[in-house]
Amino acid sequence: MLDLRNRQLAAVTRADDFIVSDHLVSLLLAQLSENPDLAGVYEDLFNAEGAEIYLRPAEAYVEVGRPLNFYTVVDAAARRGETAIGYRQIVAGHSHSERYGVRLNPRKSATVTLQPGDRVVVLAEE
Repeated sequence: MLDLRNRQLAAVTRADDFIVSDHLVSLLLAQLSENPDLAGVYEDLFNAEGAEIYLRPAEAYVEVGRPLNFYTVVDAAARRGETAIGYRQIVAGHSHSERYGVRLNPRKSATVTLQPGDRVVVLAEE
């Protein structure tokens, strides 16, 4: 999607993934100008052989349906050789005001209760 103003069209179709390319590139460049050390991270993410972002079932990482903190999720991902960077709660999957259920870089000490169908956002090789 090239125009950020068309974001509402994606919401109407109930699409759950899309990229606003110019906006994404602007954010990337702003981050690199603030912290040039991130260049290696982005190089790995954009390299075909590098790490990729995955949304994996929460059940593969933690016991769902009970309160826990994000430290627990990070630890579970690390034991699998992955880096947890967030989660997506399916209950808010189509809510713009709830950011479509996506929480990136959550406070690790905050309590969350992941449910069946929720996803953990991880950086992984495959």
